[in-house]
Amino acid sequence: MRSLEFKKQHAGIISAFAFIGMIFLGFSWVQSTQHVIASQQELLLSGIARTQSAILERQLSAAFTSTQILAYEIEQNNGKTDWFDDYADTLVNSIGDIKHLQLAPDGIITDVYPEDNQPILGLDILTTPKYVKEASLSVKTQKMFIIGPIDLVQGGAAVICRVPVFLNRGTQKETFWGFASAVIYLDSLLNATRLRTLESEGFQFSLTRQHTANQKTISLASSAQPLSDLYAITNLMLPVGNLSLSISRQSSSSFGTNRSVSYLLTLCISLLLSFSLYAMLIQPLKLQKQVKEKTLALQNLAYQDSLTGLKNRRFLQDNLSKSVSLELKHNPITAFIFLDLDNFKRINDTEGHNVGDQILTIIANRLDKFSQKSDLVIRLGGDEFALLLANTDTREYIAQRSEQILQYIRRPITFRSKEYSISASIGIAMIPDHGRDLITLMQNADLAMYQAKKEGKNQYAFYNENIKLTTHNLVKGEKDLAAALQREEFEVYFQPQFNLKTNQVFAAEALVRWNHPEKGLIFPDEFIPIAERTGKIVDLGYWVLESSIAYLAQRKLDNRPDITIHINLAPAQLSDFSLVTRVKTLLTKYQVPAHLVGFEVTESTILTDVPLAQKILHTLKNMGICFSIDDFGTGYSSLSQLKQLPVNMLKIDRSFIIELESNEDDQKIVEAIIAMAHKLNIKTLAEGIETRKQWQLLEEFQCDFGQGYYVSKPITAEAFNQGNLIVHSE
Repeated sequence: MRSLEFKKQHAGIISAFAFIGMIFLGFSWVQSTQHVIASQQELLLSGIARTQSAILERQLSAAFTSTQILAYEIEQNNGKTDWFDDYADTLVNSIGDIKHLQLAPDGIITDVYPEDNQPILGLDILTTPKYVKEASLSVKTQKMFIIGPIDLVQGGAAVICRVPVFLNRGTQKETFWGFASAVIYLDSLLNATRLRTLESEGFQFSLTRQHTANQKTISLASSAQPLSDLYAITNLMLPVGNLSLSISRQSSSSFGTNRSVSYLLTLCISLLLSFSLYAMLIQPLKLQKQVKEKTLALQNLAYQDSLTGLKNRRFLQDNLSKSVSLELKHNPITAFIFLDLDNFKRINDTEGHNVGDQILTIIANRLDKFSQKSDLVIRLGGDEFALLLANTDTREYIAQRSEQILQYIRRPITFRSKEYSISASIGIAMIPDHGRDLITLMQNADLAMYQAKKEGKNQYAFYNENIKLTTHNLVKGEKDLAAALQREEFEVYFQPQFNLKTNQVFAAEALVRWNHPEKGLIFPDEFIPIAERTGKIVDLGYWVLESSIAYLAQRKLDNRPDITIHINLAPAQLSDFSLVTRVKTLLTKYQVPAHLVGFEVTESTILTDVPLAQKILHTLKNMGICFSIDDFGTGYSSLSQLKQLPVNMLKIDRSFIIELESNEDDQKIVEAIIAMAHKLNIKTLAEGIETRKQWQLLEEFQCDFGQGYYVSKPITAEAFNQGNLIVHSE
C-alpha cells in the first residue's frame, strides 16, 4: 500500500510540476505568438512604407530637379526672366510630374506657369508670416526648402519646393536674386501612390515634414483614421529636410478574444495531455525559427524587384554608402552606371505592357549574368537600371565593360516568334570624384546618360563638368526649334527627279531648310537630330507634308503640269497611328489627287516594325500614294522582306554612284540592284548623279530614273517652277 501511495504521490507531484510547467510554457507560447504576429505586422508595414516612400521620392524629385534647372537658367541669363514661359513649357513637358512653376525676384512672385495660377502673383515670400522663417533661413544657408501644406487660391492643397537663386555665385559680387519654385498638388502626389487604396483596405498613413526653422512636425497628408499603436515609419531621402511616411493598421477586434481562448486551451491541454510537455518545450524554438525565416523573407522581399528579381532602389539607398566605403578600401576608384533602354516606350505602346515586362525580365537576366561577383545590379524602376562596378582599375576598363554591356543588350530578343531589337544609353559617374551619395551620383550619371542619348543613343558617356553646359545648350536648341515652327522659319526646297530615257522631269523630292534669323540658311543635318530627340520631328514632318501638298495645289491653280512630290517620312511618323487620317485630311483640304504624292522611307525605318509598316503602307497605297525606299543598299533589308511591302521605287544610294565610272564593284552592285528590282516590278532611281558618264552607265544598266547635281541641286519652289530643260554637256 505504501508503495502504491508512494507512486501516486510521486505521480501527483510530477503531474503538479508538469501542470505548472505546462501552464508556464503554454502562457509563454501565447505571449511569443502574439509577439511574432506583431513582428510580422511591423515588417509588413515597413515594406509597404518603403515602397510608397520610393514612389513619393520619385514624384518629389521632379520638383527639386525643375527648381534647380530654373535656378541654373536664371543664373545663366543673369537674372532675366523673359524666357520663362517657353522654357517652363519645355521643362514641364520634359519632366512630366510638375504642373505649376513660379519665379519670385526679390521674394515677390512675378511669373507663374501655367497662366491660370495668376492669383498668386505679387505674393512676397520674404514678408508673408507663414513663409518668412523658412525663406530667410534658406537665403542664409543657400539651400532649397519645402513648405506646405498650402491651401491654393485655385483650390486644393499643395507643397512647394523653393530654391534661393544667387547671381555671380562664389564671387565677391554674389547677390541674392530671389526664388524659383515648383508646386506639387498633394492630391496628384497621393494619387501616384497606393495610399488611398491602402486606406480603403484598413491601413492608416501619415505624411509629415519638419519645419526647417523650428523643427516642428507638420502634417502634409493623412488618412481619415489616426495611426494605431503599431506602425512603421520611413524617412524620404530628399535634399530639403526630413519628410516621413508612417503606415499602420488597426488590430483585429478578436485579438484579445483569441488570446483568452489560447490561455484556456493551454490550461485544458496541461490537465489532460501531460505528454504535450515535450512539444510545448520545443515550441518556442520552432517559433523562433519561423520568426527568423519570416524576417529574412520579408527583408528580401522589401529589397527585391518583384518583376525582375534584381535588387531594387530601396536596397541601393540603404546599402550604397556601405558598399562604396568597402570598395574604396581596395580600389582607388569605382563606377556608378546609369542605364536607360532606348525607345522602350514604343514597345509598351505597340505590343502591350505584358510583352514589355517580359523583355525587361530578359534584359535584367542578361545584366545579372554579365556582372561579376563583386558587382551590384539594380533595377531602379521602369526601363532604368543601375550597376555599381567593383574592382575597377582604370577608366579604360570601365569603358570596356560599358561597351560589353551595350553589346549584351543589343542581342536580338525573340519572344512569341517575334524578334525585338533593343539598345540602351549609359551614363557613368565615377566614385568618389562625382559623388558618394545616391542623389548626387544619380543626378550626375543621369546627365551623362542624357548626353549619350543626345549623341545618338546606343552608347555610353562619362560625366564631366561640361555636360551641364552642353545640356543647357541642348535645351536652348530645342527651344529655338520649337519657336522656329511657330514663326514658320522653315522652307521647302525641291530637287528634280528625271527620266533617264526621255530627259523629262517627272517628280521632285521635298527637302526642308531652316531660314534662321541669325545664322542664315541651316541644312537638315544640323536640326533634324534635335527634332528627333525632342519629338518635334513629327510636327516638322507634317509641316513639310502640308507645305508640299499646298505647293501641288498652287501648281494646279497656275495651270502648270502635274508632277509627283516625294516626301520623306521620319520613323516617328510611320509609327504614328494618325498618319493615314492626317494625309486624307490634307488631300481633301487642298483637293490634290493622291497619286501626285509619294513617300520616301529608309530601310531601317520600315524594318524596325515590318508588320506595322505593312499595315500603314498598304492603307496609303490603296489611296493611290506611291512609295520609295530611300538610301537602298546601305541597310540590312532583303528582297524577301521588300516583296511584302507595296514599294514602287528603290532609290540607289549615292555612295554607289560617286565612283561608278571607275569602280567595277560599284557597277556590279548597281546593275544587280536594278535587275533584282525589275524582277519584282519595282522601278529604280539613282541618287547623286553628277556627270554625263554616270547618266550613260545607269541608262545602260536599265535604271529608270535619276536625281543629282548634274541636273539641279535642291531649289526653291519659285526656281523649280521655271522648269528649265535638261541640257547634256557631252
